[in-house]
Amino acid sequence: MSKKKIHVLSIVLYVLAGLLTLYAAWAAVESHGYISSMMEQNQISVSGSEYDIVNFYMANSAQYVLFAVILGTLGWMLQRNASGPASHVTFARQQAGSTSSNDRSVESDGEDFEEWFRNNQN
Repeated sequence: MSKKKIHVLSIVLYVLAGLLTLYAAWAAVESHGYISSMMEQNQISVSGSEYDIVNFYMANSAQYVLFAVILGTLGWMLQRNASGPASHVTFARQQAGSTSSNDRSVESDGEDFEEWFRNNQN
């Protein structure tokens, strides 16, 4: 049985997604209690106020569910794409006035494209 290491950032994203899910559930319960108390006091009726009721739930809890799904998906994507330890990226600074062997002119790019196009025609 091989053990895969889970990237630290992936774990952080999973934890944040879990916390947001818990908060969304708590907010939904509190929103339901608020709407129920408003109905009991006859301050709001369901008929004619459907949009307002749904909007209240969406503004208070549904957006956090969406954020949790996004964070969980990002954590999953990071876990799937991370292979081993984090790689280090180094950038070489080019000295002023020097030219690199990788520098090409615009004309040579056009010629390369034309050659590629000729070689890949059906």
